[in-house]
Amino acid sequence: MTSTAGAVKALEGMRLTEIRRIVNMVVVVFRPDDGVDHTIHAQCSFRAVHGDVILIGSRDMNWPKPGVDRAVAFEDFTTMYDVRSESLTSSFAEGDYRVTGTGIGPGGLLAVEAVHGSDSIRLEIMPDSSGPKVESWRLFAVGTADEHHVYPPAAGRD
Repeated sequence: MTSTAGAVKALEGMRLTEIRRIVNMVVVVFRPDDGVDHTIHAQCSFRAVHGDVILIGSRDMNWPKPGVDRAVAFEDFTTMYDVRSESLTSSFAEGDYRVTGTGIGPGGLLAVEAVHGSDSIRLEIMPDSSGPKVESWRLFAVGTADEHHVYPPAAGRD
């Protein structure tokens, strides 16, 4: 059984390929050279930064595109989050963004650094619930029965 820290470290060398959402849950996909995709599902605060600029944040799901009703934008996947995630995913397809660093910090802060040439993007997933059984994020290999690494570890247990 791999530790959560080991599973996060195993992302190093994989390609960052996609950022999207399922309802209000952030989805980030990583692709190894061989094997199955890995994904992080975040149900807490998330952002992708380039230097000091926030490229996308989970609260962008609350912003509709100009001229679109907020509820309609959320249901139709036309929020600013959706616009920005589509743009970033296109950038990932054009470039070879490789994970060069990962880490889990205090309180479950998860950080992933991906680099393409001199361009760097840092993903930060920041748990924001004090509930010890409230899931903030999980990491798993897509389409396998392998273990899911969940933060906090007590989430989903009775």
